[in-house]
This record gives sequence, structure tokens and C-alpha cells, in this order.
Amino acid sequence: MVQYGIVKTDVGAFGFVAREKRLLATYLPEAEPQIRRRIRKRWPDATENTHLLPRFRQKVASYYAGKRTAFDEEADLSDQPPFRRMVLEQCRQIPYGKTASYQDLARAAGNPKAARAVGSTMAHNPLPLVVPCHRVLRADGTFGGFSSRSGVSEKKKMLSLEGALAV
Repeated sequence: MVQYGIVKTDVGAFGFVAREKRLLATYLPEAEPQIRRRIRKRWPDATENTHLLPRFRQKVASYYAGKRTAFDEEADLSDQPPFRRMVLEQCRQIPYGKTASYQDLARAAGNPKAARAVGSTMAHNPLPLVVPCHRVLRADGTFGGFSSRSGVSEKKKMLSLEGALAV
């Protein structure tokens, strides 16, 4: 059974979807009605569970309160093609407060010339924050893109929150 939860943070409502305690999708903070609408559009049969993954909920709240947090929850990436799955798994290894380049991830995923494909994978990341695509930068250290509602400004805020970026 697919269920979802909403975590209220200082910067908005964070949404997540899970099946059998494995994360399927996450939604970066925005207004709660928008989060609910986005979840319902993709997961129309999902039911809300206010007690779903309590440890994960606490971690999300802690992260947005500026506390160092590691997201080690089980993630279901089975619907991803093999290369994308490898890239997403490698991205999960980027530590809090650190960054890597698209090219670094391409190398780690076994295809050093696939930096553009890594960018595409990051743009379609089903689990932002848990798979910390905000920590991936261009080889020259510039931000590249970010597919959240707030775009690159949100990426900058998240990196700043982690101390990976001076404001």
C-alpha cells in the first residue's frame, strides 16, 4: 500500500511517499496545499499516514532547522534504469556539507563521459534531499540547474544551510 506524509518545516511543507517503509518520492518544501496536490497527481491512490516513518520525519525537521542530518532510509529506485539508479546511489554517498561535480558522479557510476546524463538524472531525481542532488555542481564549481519550484536559489539555500556555501 502506498502512503504519504507531510512534515511541516520552517520553510514549508515537505512531502514524502512510501511503500512498505521504503521511500518512493520526496517533495521539497512549499505550501502544504501544493505539496498535497503534487502527491495526489502522481499517487492518486496514496493514503495519508500521519505516523509514517517517524524517524524520517524527525530527520527532515532537523535538517530544515539547520542540524547536520544523514538520510539513510531505504529508497525504492527499482523503476529507474540501471545507469540512473547507479548515479542516484552514488549521489547518496555525497556527505552533508560537501559537494561533487556532475563529472565526479559520472566517473563513480562507471561512465566518465556521461556528465550530461548525470545532469538529466539529477533533474529527474525522485527523492530530493534523500538523494542530495543539491550537492552536485558543475566541474567549474558553478551551480548548474536545480529542478525545484524555487530553482537554483533553493539549491543555494540548502548548500548554505549545510555550510557548503558561504553566503
